[in-house]
Amino acid sequence: MTRLFIEGRIDEATSMWEITGESARYLTDVLRMRVGEELILCDSARIDHVCEIVSVAKALVAVSIRDRHPNGNEPKFVATVYQGLAKGERMDLSIQKSVELGVTRYVPTACSRSIVKIKPGGKEGKTDRWQAIALEAARQCGRGIVPQVEAPMELKDAIADAKENCDLVLLPWEEEKEGKLGEILDTIDWESSPKIGIFIGPEGGFAEEEARMAEEMGAKLVTLGKRILRTETAAPAVLAMLVYRSELN
Repeated sequence: MTRLFIEGRIDEATSMWEITGESARYLTDVLRMRVGEELILCDSARIDHVCEIVSVAKALVAVSIRDRHPNGNEPKFVATVYQGLAKGERMDLSIQKSVELGVTRYVPTACSRSIVKIKPGGKEGKTDRWQAIALEAARQCGRGIVPQVEAPMELKDAIADAKENCDLVLLPWEEEKEGKLGEILDTIDWESSPKIGIFIGPEGGFAEEEARMAEEMGAKLVTLGKRILRTETAAPAVLAMLVYRSELN
C-alpha cells in the first residue's frame, strides 16, 4: 500500500485529511491514484493512518481516515551511519539498504582515501538527492520515520559528532584482528534504545592514522570477519547484525 510521511501530527478525532503540494502531485501525477484507492499516512507521532481517497485535484487529494495504529517497524536502537564518501551508485545502494535495515541518520564522511570529492557548492544538490533515496526506501519498507541524510562532514568532525550524539561508536577496520563485534553487541542493553554510531570506510578503507585517531577519540575498532566487504555492503551488514541481536531480546 502506498505510504506517505507528513510532518505534523494527525489528531485522533480527525476523520478527513487534505494532502497538498509535492505529496499530492506524487499521488496524482506519478502514481495516478484515483478515488476509492487506499494509502497510509504516517505522521510525526509514528502513527499509521489507513486512508481512502475521496477526491482528487491537481494539487490537492482529500482522504478519509478509516483506521489508525502505531507503526511498529522501528528498531530498538538508534543508529547513525558515517559512510566514507564513495562513487555514485555505491552511495545510493548504501543509503537505500541502510534505511531498509533501520538506520536513523546517515552522514556522508570525507576520508583521506575517498575518491569522490564534493565541492562546498555541490553539497546541497548531493544531499537532496540522497535524501530522496532515503525517502523512497522508507516508503517501500514501511518505516515509521524518514531517516535524515546530513550534509557531508570531514572525518574528524564526524567522529566528534558521534561522540557527542552516540552511546557507542564502532569502526569496522580490515586491519583490526582483536575487536569482536559480537562480544560488544552482547553487552548492550537493547531495551534502553541505545544510540550507536557506525563508521564505514570508502572504497580504499580507512588509513591507519584515521583508525587510530578514531580510537583515540573513543571509537571501538572491530573486525567484521575474514572477508573484506565492499564499502556499500559494510553498513547494511553491521545494521543487520544489530537488528538480529536486538530482536533476540
